Amino acid sequence: MGYRFLFSLLLCGVIFMLSACDTERPYVVSQTATPLHLPPSSTMLVAQAENPVDYIVVQKKDKIISLWKKGRIIKTYPILAFGADPLGHKVREGDEKTPEGAYTIDTKHVSQNFQKFLRISYPNEKDRANAARLGVPAGGQVGIHGDKGGIAGFFQRFDKSWTDGCVAIRNADIEEVYKMIAVGTPIMIKP
Repeated sequence: MGYRFLFSLLLCGVIFMLSACDTERPYVVSQTATPLHLPPSSTMLVAQAENPVDYIVVQKKDKIISLWKKGRIIKTYPILAFGADPLGHKVREGDEKTPEGAYTIDTKHVSQNFQKFLRISYPNEKDRANAARLGVPAGGQVGIHGDKGGIAGFFQRFDKSWTDGCVAIRNADIEEVYKMIAVGTPIMIKP
């Protein structure tokens, strides 16, 4: 009876911890945060006016993703994970980096592995040309997503570099972001 009781108590603790992982937490921007004011450039396509979000800004250094409408931030989210080597621009498949620069969200879909997935339009023509010049594959399938959910997702959250260059956010956050982002929404990824 003692072992069953301890096992039940341990199981209840794990369930409690899992339910607490996706609750709202206040997020404080560091004093050294990169300024967020970034109007969309002429190279970025402007999303249609009826979309709740005009563009997305990812700040790798500060681990912040922000959604913008009419030149103002409407919501920010903490980034949980990048690839194992996030500094610098993605150059090739397998380099574990997140691309930097102006892209768009070119596809969105439900994912068994990542809850929801918003694919970033990497590689663009410049990225493909650079990879070809180096004789390496450019890679692809980079996006914003959640985690696997359940126990697997719980343990994934402890590793801050478990993606291969994607931008991982909490599952509750990807659910919210997914509803607000249309295919074609511009995204600026800053160092």
